Amino acid sequence: MSISKEAKIGLIITSGIVLMVWGLNYLKGKDFFTSQSMVYAVYDRVDGLSASNPIMVNGLKIGSVTKLTLLPDQSGKILVTMHISSRVVVPRNSVAEIFSTDLLGSKAIRLNYGNSPDAIQDGDTLQSVMQKSLTEEVNAQVAPIRQRAESILASMDSVLLIVRSVFNESSKEGLQRSFASITASLYSIERITSTMDKELARQGKLGTIFDNLESITTNLRSNNQQLSNAINNFSAISDTLARANLSATMDHTLKTLEQTSAVMERVNRGEGTLGQLATNDSLYVNLNNTAKNLDLLLTDLKANPGRYVQISVFGRKNK
Repeated sequence: MSISKEAKIGLIITSGIVLMVWGLNYLKGKDFFTSQSMVYAVYDRVDGLSASNPIMVNGLKIGSVTKLTLLPDQSGKILVTMHISSRVVVPRNSVAEIFSTDLLGSKAIRLNYGNSPDAIQDGDTLQSVMQKSLTEEVNAQVAPIRQRAESILASMDSVLLIVRSVFNESSKEGLQRSFASITASLYSIERITSTMDKELARQGKLGTIFDNLESITTNLRSNNQQLSNAINNFSAISDTLARANLSATMDHTLKTLEQTSAVMERVNRGEGTLGQLATNDSLYVNLNNTAKNLDLLLTDLKANPGRYVQISVFGRKNK
């Protein structure tokens, strides 16, 4: 059966229209030959995002944006419709993030996978977030630096005002006089040190002092053993004193002194022989007379022994 020319033309035109519609939809992200799921996300703003922009997971395209519409609730939010391949399993709590694919401002949506065991279904709405732009990132980094710089400039301005108020004409003159005084003082110190150097160099006392110090340290080093023995002896003496019952000795001494004081008080009161001797003159006089009589007796005994001792040779007594 032959096909008429008109039918061929109609078939060609119809095929062209179908191919054109399929191509337009393919460019928009619709693929009639691949099973896809339609999901949504709501954004406050979609700078640079448009239909047919890719939906990506870790750099791999898994779908595309099909439509952007304003919500009818007059909130100004934008509903983004996305077609995602049904062969890709995306967790239900994943986040759809708008990000820049290059420095020219091209946008795409990146799916940041969540940890939900359930996969998204056709008609689900994903959580949404928008990546900060380069300008916002720069502003976020520069803002603290700018604030710090502004505070530093304000502080410097305050410092300059203070310095300006301090360094007036009278202060300048005072500083000049102070510097002149400091210069004169330094000159005087220099002359004094020069004089001291000359005096020390002339007399040589400093060298002698150092020689004596060196001699002392040498003697200490050479007599180290003797010093150690002396220190040990002092230590032994201190240990002996520490072990001695000094407290009991002191108590005994105090008791002895108290007893001695009591005896002296009795002597002063005339009690006892020593008290009578110390306070009674008659006892002294009697003792003195007795000593004198005894002395006279001994003297007479030496001079006249016959009065007191008679010796008989033949055993008879002479009367």
